Amino acid sequence: MKEVLITLGVLLLVMFGFYWVNNRYVTEKKEVVVVLDKEIFFKAPENMKSGTETEIILKAKSENLKMASFSIDFSYDPGLVKIVNVEVNNKIFDKVASVKIEENLGKVIMEAKSGKAESLLSNGEVDLATIKVVGARKGGTMIYSSKRPEVGVFENGKIVEGNFQMPNFKVNFL
Repeated sequence: MKEVLITLGVLLLVMFGFYWVNNRYVTEKKEVVVVLDKEIFFKAPENMKSGTETEIILKAKSENLKMASFSIDFSYDPGLVKIVNVEVNNKIFDKVASVKIEENLGKVIMEAKSGKAESLLSNGEVDLATIKVVGARKGGTMIYSSKRPEVGVFENGKIVEGNFQMPNFKVNFL
C-alpha cells in the first residue's frame, strides 16, 4: 500500500510540474480584425422575394484608385438563383464590356476595359455591374468567386495589377 501511495504522490507531483511549466507564461489572445483595402463585393436589398426580379450591384471599393479593367467570374446555385441579365457599367468601362452567363454550370464571366482615366473610385466605391436575378424558390445560397478577380488600375501612367479580394456573398430569398 505504501508503494502505491508513493507512486501516486510522484505522479501527482509530475502532473503539477507539467501544469506549472505550461501555464507560467500565459499569452494574450488578441483579436485581429482584417479590413480589406481593395475589395469587390455585392450589394443587395435586404428582403429579396423568390419569383421577383431583383437587382444586385457588383461594386469595387478602394481609396484613390483609377480602374482600367477587370475580369471577374463567379459561381452560383442555378437551382435557386436565375440570372436574368448582367450589365457592365458602360459609363466607365466603355472600351470592352463582355458578359457570358453559363446557366447550366451556374457561372458568370465578366470582362471590361476603360478607355478613360476618369474611373476614380469616388468615396472609395464604384459600380462595376448590375446583375438582375430571380429567386427560383425560397432559401439561401452563396455566390462565390471561382477565381481571384483580375483588376487593372492606373498607376503613374501605367496599368498595374490591383490585387483586389472578392469575398463570398450570401443570398436569401423569402
